[in-house]
Amino acid sequence: MAQKIIPHVKGTRDFYPDDWAYQKWLSERFLSVGRSYGFEEYEGSLLEHQELYLGKSSEEIISQQTFTLKDRDDRDLVLRPELTPTLARMVATREGQLTFPIRWQSYGQFFRYEKPQRGRGRAFFQWNVDLLGLDSPIADAEIISLACKMFKELDLTPEHVSIRLNDRQGMEDLLKDTLEIPVDKIPAVFGLIDRFDKMPRDRFLGALEGAGLGSTQASDLDSTLREETRVVSPWLDETLGHLSQRGVENYIQLDLKIVRGFDYYTRTVFEAWAKTSLRRALFGGGRYDNLTVQVGGKRQIPGVGFAVGDMAITELLKEVGKMPSKGPTGATVLISVFSEDFLDSSSHLADQFRQRGIKTELYLDPKHKLDRQFKYADRKNIRFVVILGPEEAATNSAALKDLQTGDQVTLGVREIPDRIRTLRRNKETDA
Repeated sequence: MAQKIIPHVKGTRDFYPDDWAYQKWLSERFLSVGRSYGFEEYEGSLLEHQELYLGKSSEEIISQQTFTLKDRDDRDLVLRPELTPTLARMVATREGQLTFPIRWQSYGQFFRYEKPQRGRGRAFFQWNVDLLGLDSPIADAEIISLACKMFKELDLTPEHVSIRLNDRQGMEDLLKDTLEIPVDKIPAVFGLIDRFDKMPRDRFLGALEGAGLGSTQASDLDSTLREETRVVSPWLDETLGHLSQRGVENYIQLDLKIVRGFDYYTRTVFEAWAKTSLRRALFGGGRYDNLTVQVGGKRQIPGVGFAVGDMAITELLKEVGKMPSKGPTGATVLISVFSEDFLDSSSHLADQFRQRGIKTELYLDPKHKLDRQFKYADRKNIRFVVILGPEEAATNSAALKDLQTGDQVTLGVREIPDRIRTLRRNKETDA
């Protein structure tokens, strides 16, 4: 009886070669944008002590969405659900050795125990971009304009996406001074505002009253959030001015409901939202000025950044027809084996091609006829096949067959790599 295949863990994904080729493409698009702004790449640990997140990250993430485990000394560990606390720890550890402002970026895997759905899983990849050491709206504008540049790199226009922007400090002043909400209730209110779009009005009002607001306060807040208004914020005004100068204001939309669920945000907060039928947040970010101190640093180092998960942005690219065309992920050329007598010669030829920078696969079963080897190359989307038979070997030449066009030509062995490069360039130009 055949043994049952054990499925992958719910909410995780396996990446077959074509899938992984897309991941590599996406990560390179992200990282190339970061490099164009001078951001260096780094990476943190997948495992962290749970206390790194307590009182700093979202309470919902810590209590409900982390994958937790204990080490052999009974210490509580988590698989990282986000990277910002890790970044703060790394910066605080070497704060006296680093040159500020820091521009760092990373693309890695993260884990959250939440309900898998379209654009969301329990294991995902995420691009993190952070600028630390500058307490100025121009730093916030730099980060947000970088996010807009990323949209342009992916051919996503303001018709597809918007970045909803707010000032969390200005929002706190609005709640405290205008709506007279007590300071100690504001964190809970922020948590409810963060879920405003996910709750019916009566449920939202009930939740506000459950958090300690009076019915009039709850109603006034609900009405304020539904109006097209904005907070009083010179900081936000300056940020918007810088964004306008950079020509990305068409992506920007002010929104009182954007407060972000993470406790460490202090001022500017933003979320990117799809305008298509996907209609969901694609990613978020903001300013965090106290986090390095909260993780044990000796001095306050202001920071601003954002993180883009791969799953939601991929769903948007699919929806608007912006996914890259699939290309071969392996070899460019297959060196066929005419017969067992020619295995060593073909192997030597494959090594020559590799030394010339051509991705080359050697066919490893010399008992198979050439037509079977051609079919193999076609199934693997390998465009070129090289045939080294008795006549070719005698003249230090080989036949090059282009499976896309059907053309075949015999050339000197040293000429073939350059011919392959020329044919590939011509194909890319025609496309």
